[in-house]
Amino acid sequence: MMGIRISMFAMMIFTTLSCEDRDVLGGLEDARYIRFFLLVNPNNEALEYPEWDANSPTIDIYNKNDVLPLKIPVALTDQHIQDEIRATFSVQITGDIALDSIPRQLSFEPGRLVDTIFVTIHEPWDTLQTQRLILTLLETTDPGIEIGAPNSIQPGDRLTVNFKPPAFQYGFSTNRSEISGQQGEELFFDLVLPKGYFASDIEDDQIFDVTSDFAFEMVRAYTSETSITYKVTLLEDLQNDFMSFISTIALKEFNGYTPSGTTVFQIVKPVQVVRDVATNPAAHFYNLSDNFHRTYGENWGDFNEDGECDWASWFAFTYPVEVKAGDKNAIRHDRGTADPSDDVYYHAFKIGFGNKIRQDLTTNAFNLKRWFTGESNASGISPGFNMNPALEFFPSDGTSLTSGTVLVEAQVIKIGTSSNNDYNIAMDGRGTYRQIEEGLFEIELVLEATSQALFGGTITSEYKLYNSNTYPSPSPIQNDNCITPIDL
Repeated sequence: MMGIRISMFAMMIFTTLSCEDRDVLGGLEDARYIRFFLLVNPNNEALEYPEWDANSPTIDIYNKNDVLPLKIPVALTDQHIQDEIRATFSVQITGDIALDSIPRQLSFEPGRLVDTIFVTIHEPWDTLQTQRLILTLLETTDPGIEIGAPNSIQPGDRLTVNFKPPAFQYGFSTNRSEISGQQGEELFFDLVLPKGYFASDIEDDQIFDVTSDFAFEMVRAYTSETSITYKVTLLEDLQNDFMSFISTIALKEFNGYTPSGTTVFQIVKPVQVVRDVATNPAAHFYNLSDNFHRTYGENWGDFNEDGECDWASWFAFTYPVEVKAGDKNAIRHDRGTADPSDDVYYHAFKIGFGNKIRQDLTTNAFNLKRWFTGESNASGISPGFNMNPALEFFPSDGTSLTSGTVLVEAQVIKIGTSSNNDYNIAMDGRGTYRQIEEGLFEIELVLEATSQALFGGTITSEYKLYNSNTYPSPSPIQNDNCITPIDL
């Protein structure tokens, strides 16, 4: 039910008042007024109070291109009120917008000087016609409180919401999950719809393109305003340790919803190999106390496009892969508290590349950023520059502390541009690892990348990776695996 939510908010209103208010009022501590206090971020997304951005002024016109509930704060500046103060506002609708009922009254009390108007739309609107909502503050129960800031530039007593054509998008929250292969096993994955959605628009048999090595059932488990969680149940037993099985679920454009970000999700039953978790080779490549810890490497290619191939150095921020406590490959990490429930567990044989400092940005997994020009570094557009997991180690005889084989985690990654060009690339690869001196490990591998649109099929690339930035200079090689940048 649409209505007004009353919440206890910190008194940040005085630190975020507009420059116009400051210029006109001077001493704001004596000003007594109410106004709309809607802020948006640089992506035109309305902020939910008390979230705020000091660099974003309040607005009186908002162009809404999503279907999420709009939460409009209304702020009272008087910190010294002794009793409840009520205010009213008018609602004017132009067009045929299916809005839930909006109560016309606001309430403020000592210590709670912000109230919120909720605007919820429950049906698509006609994008060919003008659709608009105008809210206007009218009066308060205290005649000494002014309606709107006492200036002529932006008083904030009126807010216009223009309903624009929605930019519907959807994508997966991750590109792969692993299963053990037992019949009846369940896993969950999320379909993320950042602009919201109308439930009647999403037809599961129309939005998914599925190819699978095994039988499974997929149903909706639960939903939120910006996601749908699906439950997958395995319908057959895959207990063959020497074979891998993969199901690929790709998103299709449907009903005005455009695939964006991670658009391919894979369910993988990997080959099962007996390994001693005490070898823990992954630990050589991460440092839990350093968010900037890197894996360093060399990639064979002509990245400066001078017609000569050479080794090019690169690095990627590197992290352990978190698993459940009962995972047979888990290594326990004690966080140093007396309560074991806050301990975390990491995969003894896997590492991932990613940007933990800025979730909206990416690292340079496998030097892929130098494979292209014109690419976007944003995680929402090019999530493939982060790969988690990225590598898996297999110690020799399952017990070696110094050598073994290594596999690139088979997966489909997404690379895109800010101009909405995007490409799926199937990644695979294999090689070896060994300790070449005390504490220094070297990985040699060949990466396989498959994309008909980018490469005309499958290409391969040579790598050397190290767990330190001090390592021997690699010798030149003679082969045709010379990567040159592709303009996206």
